[in-house]
Formats: sequence, C-alpha cells, structure tokens
Amino acid sequence: CLWVGADGLHCDDLIRCYDLDTHLRQVHGVHGSDKDRMLCRWRSCNKELNKENFVRHIEEIHMGIVHTCTACGATFSRKDTLIKHR
Repeated sequence: CLWVGADGLHCDDLIRCYDLDTHLRQVHGVHGSDKDRMLCRWRSCNKELNKENFVRHIEEIHMGIVHTCTACGATFSRKDTLIKHR
C-alpha cells in the first residue's frame, strides 16, 4: 500500500486487490457515504473524488489493474466495462 500517512511515510502494507476496500476502511479510516468527497493520499495523489469511486480510482490509476475477457482476450481498465462487454 502506498497510502501516505500523516507522518509523510507510505503505509507499505502488503495488500491484495480484493482486500483494498477493507484495508482502506480499517487501516486508513476511509468511511462515510458514497457521495462524501475524499482526498486520495495514494503516493500523494491528492485528487478529490467521491468515496464510491475510491477503490476503482486506486485500482485503475495507481495499481494499473487490467480486467481481461476470458472469451476474446480484450482488456479493460474498468471491471464494470468488462461486465458490460460480456
């Protein structure tokens, strides 16, 4: 995890993509309603976005996660786009 804490240091916990949401809530206190505006502190990104988009933003922009269609091999940066493709 490359979340920058109040001390200016990266968290450096080893996380898996499916644990990202839980990690952000439990370790970094990312709470609130989906429409709450939050500041991304991943590598000091400092982009402000709705909480509902937080995990997707980190996966796409910071972790470079790609979702691949098992039927045709097409790749998508967003999981919801892959689901629509299927």
